[in-house]
Amino acid sequence: MARPSKFSFDEILDAAAAAVSAHGPKVTIAQVSDEIGVPVGSIYHRFPSRIHLMASLWLRSVQRFHVGLLETASLADPYQAMLAQAVHQPRFCREHPDDALAMTLFSQSQLLAIAPPELRSAVADVNDNIWRLGREQVLEYFGTAEDGAVDVVALAIRQTPYGMIRSYVRDQHPIPVWLDDAVRAAADAILQLAVKQTANK
Repeated sequence: MARPSKFSFDEILDAAAAAVSAHGPKVTIAQVSDEIGVPVGSIYHRFPSRIHLMASLWLRSVQRFHVGLLETASLADPYQAMLAQAVHQPRFCREHPDDALAMTLFSQSQLLAIAPPELRSAVADVNDNIWRLGREQVLEYFGTAEDGAVDVVALAIRQTPYGMIRSYVRDQHPIPVWLDDAVRAAADAILQLAVKQTANK
């Protein structure tokens, strides 16, 4: 009868996240094992390769980040929901710096090219619910989900906030609270472009 594992799947991923924060993106399995205090072989028992471990960490971090985005579906005003998604980025990264850093390990397209076969579907589908919610909110507010409106909204609530916090996350510097207001103001200004764009059609 196999002996039960001393550490859970999530505990090993927690150790991997801490090791990434301590040693950077090229962290080794040995450094993860030192972080959690188990032999390297125990980690390989759960995760067959380093890329399997790092991909699993990336997926968990992205899924945790998505929780706050999906919660905006409960807001009655879709415009305020979109702004809430933008502000969620600095707030989540401030409160969960290890997860924020883990999300920078790969882009989705990079990971798709190298992920273990058993994780490839999860990587490919990880953003589907977020994009579906975004299109629903765009359609509800603007009355259209044409690519032009969707692209401007994506710039406002995804790309611009990420650009504003990226250096803080990568350099592991605390994200100042005032940046929440800056992200909201920038997102609001860009969303107004989509308002004008749809009004002129």
